[in-house]
Amino acid sequence: MTIEIPETPAVRHPEYVYMDYARHLSGRLRRSITGPMYHGRSLREALEGCTAAEAVEKPLRTLPCIWDIVLHVAARAERAILHMDGMVHEDPIPGDDWPRMPIPCTVEAWEASQRRMHEAYKALAVRVCQVVSTGFVKVAERSGCNVATMADGIVEHGAYHAAQIVLIRKEVESRRIIRNAALTDQIW
Repeated sequence: MTIEIPETPAVRHPEYVYMDYARHLSGRLRRSITGPMYHGRSLREALEGCTAAEAVEKPLRTLPCIWDIVLHVAARAERAILHMDGMVHEDPIPGDDWPRMPIPCTVEAWEASQRRMHEAYKALAVRVCQVVSTGFVKVAERSGCNVATMADGIVEHGAYHAAQIVLIRKEVESRRIIRNAALTDQIW
């Protein structure tokens, strides 16, 4: 009995492996915003139809409002780019990590905040592919993790907050239904 040994595939050059992984991460970053995500809604899907008025509602005092979350997610993606470029070395201060909502809270300001989040993720996806040429597994200065780990973290961070937005919207809607029911009861 002879044993046949299957032919081993050619080994790919590491540059191609890094590029494939960079494209993979870039795609995950893009899908974090636009979808589809296998586990749930993307950030854009979670925000679909959310008005500026709904975005500022705080159903629970301990939770941030949806607008706060959108600005926070954008700030984290922007900060990751700065980390990759070695421009940020310290931990974020609360004002950097949780930017303040613009006053007045207009529809235009709400749309601008959503655009900022979308553009931050898009810029990060592009930057991940650009970093490949300088060493994809390079450790971002003083952050303690490499670029791939950082990009993965931003994807996970976006998924966490997309789910949080969905839950906050459900709570806001349920309170609106209860308020309307109580108002109807008072009329009758």
